[in-house]
Amino acid sequence: MRYLHVFFSAALTCLLFAGCSGNDAEESSSGSATNTATNYGDDTSDFVSEYRVNSTIHIVWSGTSATVTGSADGVTVSNSNGYVSVSSTAKNIEYAVSGEGTGQLSIYSDYKYQLSFEGLTLSCSDGPAVNSQSSKTCYAVISGTNTLTDGSSYASSTEDRKAAFFSEGQICFSGSGTLNVTGNYKHAVASDDYIRLCSGTGSINLTANGSDGLHANDGIIINDGTLTIHAAGEGIQCDTSSVVITGGTVYVTSGDKGILAYGNIEISGGTTSVICSGSSSSNTPEGIEAKGTITISGGYIYAQAYDDAINATGDLTISGGYVMAYSTGNDGLDANGNCYIKGGVVYAIGASSPEVAIDANTEGGKTLYVQGGMLVAIGGLENGASLSQTCYSATASTNTWYALSGDNGTFAFKTPSSLKTTTMVVSTSGSTSLQSGVSASGSSILNGYAYSGASVSGGSSVTLSSYTGGNGGGPGGGPGGGGRPGGR
Repeated sequence: MRYLHVFFSAALTCLLFAGCSGNDAEESSSGSATNTATNYGDDTSDFVSEYRVNSTIHIVWSGTSATVTGSADGVTVSNSNGYVSVSSTAKNIEYAVSGEGTGQLSIYSDYKYQLSFEGLTLSCSDGPAVNSQSSKTCYAVISGTNTLTDGSSYASSTEDRKAAFFSEGQICFSGSGTLNVTGNYKHAVASDDYIRLCSGTGSINLTANGSDGLHANDGIIINDGTLTIHAAGEGIQCDTSSVVITGGTVYVTSGDKGILAYGNIEISGGTTSVICSGSSSSNTPEGIEAKGTITISGGYIYAQAYDDAINATGDLTISGGYVMAYSTGNDGLDANGNCYIKGGVVYAIGASSPEVAIDANTEGGKTLYVQGGMLVAIGGLENGASLSQTCYSATASTNTWYALSGDNGTFAFKTPSSLKTTTMVVSTSGSTSLQSGVSASGSSILNGYAYSGASVSGGSSVTLSSYTGGNGGGPGGGPGGGGRPGGR
């Protein structure tokens, strides 16, 4: 049944990225967004600058106790042995938390609230360190260095609790400080609504020893900040809707999929690096996977996995940015719908036949279209590819720097020290040339496998042969990608 989510993705996206626009949306009985704004790069209702604080409650932990100062009409605070519970029927409240100790912060609020982390180290042995049971927006503002840790097992509760920092409502992060979260029970940070890293967010470091680093039900939007995730499960997971990255820096290492969305994935800026540790047929997570579509129009994206590095159940479209998809056991780029290479710089590496560097679901009547941009595909292209931009074939050597030049400039890239195929397809507009064994310098990108703004020297010219077809893709190219039905 979960695949039905894909068909509702567009409608969910309209609701998701609206945020809570003003008090009218905030008072909706469901706590969900109710307008239809889709400009999720600049929806100011998500930003704490739009929130007016009338009263501040200060909570300071010291060992197994906490001190609470400040009050507001409609706010009740209970405090026992470091376990602080806030119940609020008031608007425009800030909770400023600091100190070092053990215990828990639980929040029950009928309205949006601001949670200001001001140098807090808090661990809870039997539940989340921060447990928000409010369906309203939590504006999490980070200053200084803050650390949250939960226990490996939770005490029995009727509440839904599944992360060291858990919220039933939206979490909108901002502030230039650092937040370190370790999830030992399940996730590090989780919301049953959506999570957003707003403009001006500092550093968020997540370790998930139980499951996922960043987990949301209704969407994940990353506009800014440095997000570093080490997860036993998925690095980033969205259960019903989309993951959108417009800026910031995202580093993910994971035991399962790096980024998983049951809706769409859209990347238009920032730097995203995903490395999945599964390295055998018994554990084959994909790097970046959407049960809907994947659209990349900008940014720097590196994905490495044993299974497909980047996989879309629907169409996969690249029109800009720098993208490297490196699979050691399957396809580099894999679309179960159509795959469109329209622009940008695409560097894809697949395993040996029947796997390919770039795959589309030809068995389902879909097509790989190469229409523009600069392309390097080690492992070749899916059979039946539509090549409206001229492609050439060559033989790749391992651990070698190359320079591909054309009307779009020069792309300097390095091959890994181990390749399972040496078949290489290159394409760029205009007069195309390829040099091997070059010395290259510039701004290192794509996990050190390429330079942007590259300067190259030396090397020798590579003979390019005409390329008109694909390398097969075998019986795969359908669900699961080149060569294996039932892919993840």
